[in-house]
Amino acid sequence: MRTIIKGKQTELTTTIRAYIEAKIIGPATRIIGKGDALLEVELSHASRHHRKGNIWRVEVNLKIGKTLLRAEEEGEDPHAVIDAVENELLREIKSFKGKKQTKDIRTARKIKKVLKKI
Repeated sequence: MRTIIKGKQTELTTTIRAYIEAKIIGPATRIIGKGDALLEVELSHASRHHRKGNIWRVEVNLKIGKTLLRAEEEGEDPHAVIDAVENELLREIKSFKGKKQTKDIRTARKIKKVLKKI
């Protein structure tokens, strides 16, 4: 799996980069495997126009074939935002994999039903 980590309107420190790799890239790689997938992680400061304070925004795009799984979160602490987006991304991945497995099971049931009639 190819990964891209970007910092927008901020510089990524080695600790933040390591935290992103441990919390987002590691679990996604274990679940998806080392196939043809692209994982993009973008960490940025949110626009200061409407919100005051130190607001962080994390956006994750995972492209598997033609399917795009997307998760984004905002908050005041970058570590908390990364944790929240990790949970959302894992939920999206499990939902995607569950749909594929469910489709396979439905197809197998239909084939079994047809074979019983013969």
